[in-house]
Amino acid sequence: MTKQLFLNELSAALHGLPREERYRTLRYYDELIDDRMEDGQSEEEAVSGLGEPEQVAREILGEEEAPASTGKGRKVWLIVLLALGFPLWGSLLLAAVIVLLCVYLCLFLPAFVLGVLALASLAGAVVGVAGTPFLILDVGLFTGGLPAGLFQLGLSVALLGLAVLSALGFYFTGKATVKAGRAIWRWIRRSFSKKGRVVV
Repeated sequence: MTKQLFLNELSAALHGLPREERYRTLRYYDELIDDRMEDGQSEEEAVSGLGEPEQVAREILGEEEAPASTGKGRKVWLIVLLALGFPLWGSLLLAAVIVLLCVYLCLFLPAFVLGVLALASLAGAVVGVAGTPFLILDVGLFTGGLPAGLFQLGLSVALLGLAVLSALGFYFTGKATVKAGRAIWRWIRRSFSKKGRVVV
């Protein structure tokens, strides 16, 4: 079954939901299928892994009907408990956000360091090559300026090689880092998605 056919059948099976809720659900499954295809599954595998549209719709509708049966008293108690527990769950949430930021910082740090190293090495190579004639003239051609200039030129070429290697490392590390960052974000989004728990 194709993605479009699955979404059409799911939309038809969810006709009892309000339009906005139905669109939000269809958008979620559209993104979920795209994520699975990005992870290497074919379109048919990604769709078949979700189950039949009617079954998915029954699970969603069953989940949607549950809150309607709960009374207002439960909602009031839930709000009271959330307010009283805020010092605990608020600090835990803050700690989780800080840990997530640290993970992203550690992920992007190697690419950042390689990028800075590439730029610094390139700048050093350019300055070294441009300054070689001045060094030779300042020391004197026959009084040791030529060996010093050749040494500086060799260092500049070595810095240029380091700049190229660092730039290649920056490119490949950055590419892998962006992919890892997207994978972590998809995992977090699925973990906290209410409907994601229905199908996973």
